[in-house]
Amino acid sequence: MFLDSFALHRAGRFSPLIAPLLLSVPVSAEEIPLELNVLDEMVVTGRQLSADSEQRDSYTPGASTTATSLPLSIKETPQAVSVITHQQIKDQGLITSGEILHRAPGVSMTRSDSNRFNYSSRGYSISTYQFDGLMTPIQGYWNFGDTDWDGAIYDRIEVVRGATGLLTGAGDPSASVNFIRKKPLPEFAARVSGDLGSWDQRRLMADVSAPLGDSGRTAVRLIAVRDRQDTHVDNMEHDKETYYGVINSQLTPNTDVSLGVEYQHNQTDGAGGGFPMFYADGSQTDFDHSASNNTRWSRFFNETTRAFIDVNHFLDNSWRLRAAYSYDDGNYGLTYLFRSGFPDRHTGEGMSAYFANYRGDRRRQDVHFTAEGPFELLGRDHEAAFGWVRTQDDLDMRLASPAGATPDIGAYINGQGAPVAEPEWGAYGSVDDSKLVQSGAYAVSRLSLADPLHLVAGIRLSNWELEQVYFGDERQYSYNNELTPYAGLIYDFNDRVSGYVSYTEIFQTQNVRSADGSLLDPITGRNYEVGLKATLADELEMNLAVFRSEQNGLGEAIPGETVNGRPDTQAYRATDGATVEGFETELVGSLAPGWNLNASFTLANPISADGDRMNTTHPRQQAKLFTSYQFDGDWHPLRLGGGLRWQSKIYRDTRGPAGTTRLTQGSYSVVDLMARYDITPELSAQLNLNNVFDKEYHDQVGFYSQGWWGEPRNLRLSLSYDF
Repeated sequence: MFLDSFALHRAGRFSPLIAPLLLSVPVSAEEIPLELNVLDEMVVTGRQLSADSEQRDSYTPGASTTATSLPLSIKETPQAVSVITHQQIKDQGLITSGEILHRAPGVSMTRSDSNRFNYSSRGYSISTYQFDGLMTPIQGYWNFGDTDWDGAIYDRIEVVRGATGLLTGAGDPSASVNFIRKKPLPEFAARVSGDLGSWDQRRLMADVSAPLGDSGRTAVRLIAVRDRQDTHVDNMEHDKETYYGVINSQLTPNTDVSLGVEYQHNQTDGAGGGFPMFYADGSQTDFDHSASNNTRWSRFFNETTRAFIDVNHFLDNSWRLRAAYSYDDGNYGLTYLFRSGFPDRHTGEGMSAYFANYRGDRRRQDVHFTAEGPFELLGRDHEAAFGWVRTQDDLDMRLASPAGATPDIGAYINGQGAPVAEPEWGAYGSVDDSKLVQSGAYAVSRLSLADPLHLVAGIRLSNWELEQVYFGDERQYSYNNELTPYAGLIYDFNDRVSGYVSYTEIFQTQNVRSADGSLLDPITGRNYEVGLKATLADELEMNLAVFRSEQNGLGEAIPGETVNGRPDTQAYRATDGATVEGFETELVGSLAPGWNLNASFTLANPISADGDRMNTTHPRQQAKLFTSYQFDGDWHPLRLGGGLRWQSKIYRDTRGPAGTTRLTQGSYSVVDLMARYDITPELSAQLNLNNVFDKEYHDQVGFYSQGWWGEPRNLRLSLSYDF
């Protein structure tokens, strides 16, 4: 309560723009003590907007820089932008970053196994994530839990849907996700909480923020979390710990610096893949929710330390200079038995086994430089940002196989495998040794063409280079001077309603060659969007977007033709690729004092170049709703809430005993409820009941002919105390 109430109380190619110097992810200054923390004495005269959501008991988003790096409100941004605020995270009892992201409009989730998840938007996988604006690309197959962090350290998550190449460089026209960390508060505040939940969940969290010294120019925040939980899957349990510390200091009246470090260690005992979806006779299995395809010795871990520094300097002309650097040190491990095939319905025999022991190390460095601020031209006020970003990702993944004969895996009956001994492992050998470097310079400006009309235009120049030895295959290729334009036109019909049209691009690399041996140009993703944004009340916003995305330049194999001089290498040609058409609508904010709402509906229809539906393991349609109400008067300590998650069917054409077979999960909905009561001004209790009606559904179908049950009904009780 105190942390929240205290915060509330503190409450074409555009050649003229090609002058990029520094990358901008600006913060707001005029009314956000949480973003600049303790810098109450700093005076900044530029246009600034409140951003941190901890200071607002609302689902209404503040400013966002994730789309353009300019500090624009959602209404001023010519793309679809959604924000999951601190209050919504708290009301829904969301614990992991993945749970938070899955609640965002237009984002769907599927999984590969117990720990690796894939998120999708507008028909494509999301492959680029940011932390406070610092880019973190995810490398598909080796996503060892890189999207499943503890959410206690984040203030909010911002999602920009569509092509986002202006800031992210390479990727698909899906979405860009920005995790915004919590910042120190200007006065002492602390909270401790404990959770108990289904499957023996036990969670403890401590969050302390305090100024250092009497000047109020330096403050620190520390967060620690320990979370242990069994699961609805037999023999599988999670053990997670998270530590986060950040210190902010105002070095001069115009300069502040943030230093932070974050450590997360996630381990799963009994990790593994899904259960078989078919018996050997071709009929579909009917295992219950506890079905597992793991062993007690199977384990997964992801240990990551991330250190960062962020320096901001404000000039007298209201321009802001920013230099930010992040260093990630990650260690990964996955030791497991993967059973594949189709068991006999009666004996459980017939499955084969793959034993693997992976270890990996990743070192990632991100640097951003930014210059951002206002300027005057032709008697009108405008804004501009110039930036440069570089990301280097070094990965070394190693594999050990059994040293001798592999143990017998026995039978698989009723969703449970026979106990299997862990084999003796041989020496580790490299399977992926890679160095990926991306860099880019960009410029973007928000031009006031007339009182109701604004143009947001920008351009980025990108370089991309990969050096890799993948299972013994040496690869080295690069793309240089890739141009990515950005353009959006916003028209203000009145103070509350605006419309926009936008064109954005992104590029995706491809390691295929034409017949003459030259590397094919990158795939170009283009997004065309028309939207309407309206403020229906003081804190209630409505957003509507209609979009079309295209992927062109996709490599297609030329039948019977190889690369000149390389008879073992298939030749490719560039073709027009997929298209996605759809629309999104979102209603978010406060319907009345104390009554919050986030409701959205999304339709995205991805069609391949051949006219077939693609990305079929993600739904075409989604609807998401959550609302909460804080009573007043004598009932003021009580808050009640509830929500609905619905999605259309998903399917995959996969291998079955009789050949290719389609596995389908029909449309379904899940209902969640919550209640919170403030026992005293310091002590509160919250109850979250998820999947109230115990709906049975698969959140993964057909991956290696296997499936995974979604979570059945579960309950969590949380007690928190504010000092």
